[in-house]
Amino acid sequence: MSEEPSRVPGKRPRKVKRDAEVVLICNPRAGGRWKALAGILDAEESRHVRRIVTDSVEDIATALADLGQEAKLLCIYGGDGTVQRVLDRLAPGTHEHIHLALLGGGTMNVTSRWCGFSRDPARNFRHVIRGHRSGELLFKEVPLLDVRTGRELHRAFTFGMGPIVRLLDAYERGKKGRIAALGTAARAIGAAWFKRPGDYERLLAPLEAEIELDGVKLEYDRFAALFANVTGQINPGVEPFVDQRGRDNFYVAAAAVSLREMSLALPFLIRGWLPLDIAALTEPGRLLERLRNPTLFTDPRYVNRTGSRMEIRSAEPLYTVDGEILETQSGQVSVDVGPILRLAVGPNVGTTRHHLGRLVAR
Repeated sequence: MSEEPSRVPGKRPRKVKRDAEVVLICNPRAGGRWKALAGILDAEESRHVRRIVTDSVEDIATALADLGQEAKLLCIYGGDGTVQRVLDRLAPGTHEHIHLALLGGGTMNVTSRWCGFSRDPARNFRHVIRGHRSGELLFKEVPLLDVRTGRELHRAFTFGMGPIVRLLDAYERGKKGRIAALGTAARAIGAAWFKRPGDYERLLAPLEAEIELDGVKLEYDRFAALFANVTGQINPGVEPFVDQRGRDNFYVAAAAVSLREMSLALPFLIRGWLPLDIAALTEPGRLLERLRNPTLFTDPRYVNRTGSRMEIRSAEPLYTVDGEILETQSGQVSVDVGPILRLAVGPNVGTTRHHLGRLVAR
């Protein structure tokens, strides 16, 4: 881990007055995008902020421990995994006085894109610094998820469990890239439909779990997918949630159906269109009741609502927070509403269905 001095080509390094309120932390290994990182470090705006370049993602804890109370704005160059490590390692109470700007730089950058930033981290950085200097930079207050299992606590924007997480783990352990990802998806669909024996049969087995949402047990115990989220977006273009979240709750989506059924409904589910309950159309005695409340036409096996606490009891060994694959402990995971975080927003804010809502100044 190093702190970079300001450099002028052809001259000796000279000290530049830093803005102690602004810290730029960079994970150069994120996404392998060295050119994008160079565009940030060489920018005029970076000469006036404190710059910390980590040798690996494991150095983030040390970097954050040395931020100091004067730091007010933390700019993060890195992907979703880097951001999640930062969320985990922010000291208690830090969320109250430090704001985050997610510049991107990784492979997916899901939350950065949701915040309205472009694919160009250097452009995002210039937008943030110029807005900070002029006092025009806006922020969105977002609650985090507190995910606990055993003695571990992780903070994140998205939590997931089930066959999709197992497939993600299998992909992470093998070759990376677009072709490898498409191959994993194709083999998974083939295994789901044709029940081919082997590793994919194990990976695609339903999640067997007892789930309580706000103290009420779900009536199902076998799931093709389970997610909790605070942004409304799991991946770019994947916005499966129906309700609107408040400050004190999060989105929940669970599919208590087979993977075959889910694969057929997936193009609609990712846009928040829930399948109809066919039985509702064939019960004349309850038809009037359902016409008065159209939500009763939704297939009840697709749980899609908001909640403030979720408890999961299962022998499932894996779960994910923001794409990071972790192991469960003690057969139980709880998801609660965590601290409120202020995220800087970019020029493209408001382009998703689950928009950012009310923006606030710093």
